Amino acid sequence: MGLTAAILGALGAIAAALGVINILEVSSEPILSDKLNWMFWMYAAIILILGAIAFLLGRGKKYED
Repeated sequence: MGLTAAILGALGAIAAALGVINILEVSSEPILSDKLNWMFWMYAAIILILGAIAFLLGRGKKYED
């Protein structure tokens, strides 16, 4: 689950960076679409980072009886 958390965290960071780029209105036509505004990227980042946290918390030790 650690690898999945790392992947989700990285994707969340990329989505947050794309949201900031969109807020600052940096010209990046091939990457960003007009339909995907900054709010989409920030919500995607929140969901992905929360998913990464959930996977990290789910890595707990397995106790056997």
